[in-house]
Formats: sequence, C-alpha cells, structure tokens
Amino acid sequence: MDREIEEMVSNCAECQSVRPEPAKMRLHCWETPTEPFQRVHVDFAGPFMDTYFFILVDAYSKWPEIKVCRSITAENTVNMCREIFSTFGIPSVLVSDHGVQFTSETFQQFLRMNGVMHKMGAPYHPATNGQAERYVQTFKQKLKALKCTKSQLNLELSNILLTYRKMLHPSTGQSPSMLMFGRQIRSRLDLLLPKNEAGRSNNYVVRQFQDGDRVRVRDFLSNSKWKFGRIAEKTGKLRYVVRLDDGRVWERHIDHIAGVGANLRDVSLEGSADSSPEKLDVENYIQAVPAVAESLAKTAGNFGMEQTCPTPELSGQDSTTTTRVIPNLIEVAPANGTRQNAAAATPQTLRRSSRVVKPPQKLNL
Repeated sequence: MDREIEEMVSNCAECQSVRPEPAKMRLHCWETPTEPFQRVHVDFAGPFMDTYFFILVDAYSKWPEIKVCRSITAENTVNMCREIFSTFGIPSVLVSDHGVQFTSETFQQFLRMNGVMHKMGAPYHPATNGQAERYVQTFKQKLKALKCTKSQLNLELSNILLTYRKMLHPSTGQSPSMLMFGRQIRSRLDLLLPKNEAGRSNNYVVRQFQDGDRVRVRDFLSNSKWKFGRIAEKTGKLRYVVRLDDGRVWERHIDHIAGVGANLRDVSLEGSADSSPEKLDVENYIQAVPAVAESLAKTAGNFGMEQTCPTPELSGQDSTTTTRVIPNLIEVAPANGTRQNAAAATPQTLRRSSRVVKPPQKLNL
C-alpha cells in the first residue's frame, strides 16, 4: 500500500509542482591545472557607473585581469581576449557562461583559430563558472566600499588589482604573482622592509681612471678618430668627464676612453695659426726656393741667359736675400722669410689686340 501511495504522488502533477527543490549535489571541483594560464574563467560585471567590466581569472595562480569596456559585444570581447593572450599566452581551456557574446560565431571562430577549448556550464547554474563569479562579487564589494567617483574608477581599479595580486590567496597559500611569475611583485609596503645590501660578486676587473690621468677619447664629431685630454671627473661607475687639450669638456663611457703615456705632449696648439697646414706649407716653400732658384740659374747659364739680377731694396727689412733671381721668376724669398712678387716691381706695358672685329651679318628680309 505504501508503494502504491508513493507511485500515485509521484504521478500527480499538482503534488509535484509544490514540492521543494531536491537536495544539492556534493560540490564538484574542476581538475587542478598544472601550470599558469592552462585554464581561465571569464565573465562580465556591470553595469556599474554606466560601465561594464570584463573579468578573466587564471585557475592555477588566481591571477585576475579586468578590462573596462563600454559595450559587451562579441567583437569587443575578442579584442580584450586577444590583448590579454598577447601578454600571458593562449590558454588551453576557456570557461564561460552562456552569454550571447560567448556563444556568438565570432567568438567561437576566434577560439577555434587559436586552439582553445571552450567549456560552458549549464544554463542558470553560475556555480560552474564559480571562479569568475566569486571574483565578480569581490570586485563589486571593493568598489562600493571605496565610494569612488567615475573619474577615479581606473585609479581605484589599479589599486585593487595590485593589492589582490600581491596578497596570499587562501586556496593556494601563495600570492597570485608568486605563482604566475615566480616572484613577489613590488608595492609601497616594500619600502618599509630593510634592504638587502648583499650584492653579487664581481669576478672581473673594471678599468678605472684617476682625476688628471692622461687619456685619449673617441671623437664622433669629426674625421679625427681620437682626441687627447685629461680625466676631470668620474660621474658614474663607467662614465667619466674628460677635459680635452683644446679646452672642451666631453662625457664618455669607459669603452670610448683609453689611457696613454703621462708624458704625451699637449696638442692644444695644433689648431693655432702658427701650426696651421697653410702656414707650414708656406714655410716649406720659402725654405725650398733658394735651392730651386740656384738650379734654375745654372740651367739658364748653359743657354747664355742672365744668371743674376739686382735684389730690390725693401724698406724696413734686411736687404740681403738668399736667392738668385732669373728672368721670369716671380717669387723672391728674402732671408727673413718674406716673399715678394718680382714682376710687380717692373711694370709691364699693356698690348692691344690686333684682331679685326667684323660686324655681325644680319638677315636682310
């Protein structure tokens, strides 16, 4: 009789419609991932302050990513996922709900092209995507507690993410940054901690110079490859200020500085007028004139030409010259190194051309 009563009640629509919900099944957990970004959970939050938030959480490290967006279309979702994937890599599995932006052909094609398996929970069962849903609640609570304005939304969002990524997570016992990068990210709290002064040991010897050392410096501004000077100051571990021989001050890396002998001459006078290339050429020419003139005079004597000519008197200068001048020789070099034009001393008579200039022939039309 009891069995018949149970069967009658189970087949009664009115009785079944008023019965309570069945007991919930035991919590079923996702498989534990073995590496960061192997499986990610995504969801949308909002609208909050007329703004939507795209939330992505890594199942292994609990690392959250939040993107602020104005619309939740499939194209926007694809762009935000592409931006995150370019930073952390493409995941193997993506879990989401049945939102239209996730079930659209645009989003499905994006996942297929990148080799991502898409898993969705049962409709109206948000616990399947509980990783993202839980962080949505945490995020909303933090924003409401801060009571920030819309203009400060991005600033407060950055502070929330920095704090969450640095703090220890209760399910893993480590911070998301430690599991994601293998290190703890730095925040302002680290300024309160003592600094670790233990530095790495250097197994190589670094070249060093002392103030006043004679060096050659690489010149990148002219055809000359090196300039000479002295060390004026050390501005860093590998940077020096060098005062050149001509007075200029250059700052160079140690790779562009080499030591020279301490007794290397000062080349600061190389650019002066006395040592200019033009002046040196003139002096060499003046010194060579006597020998050339003597040679030309001997040659002229063989042809019966006049070998010597009187030397013109020069006012205020020594009248003794060290050259013999033959006809048509235009350069005279006195003993004091001054040159004079011999042709200028004897004026020449201008000769008029005897060529007959004919008038132009014009067409007589």
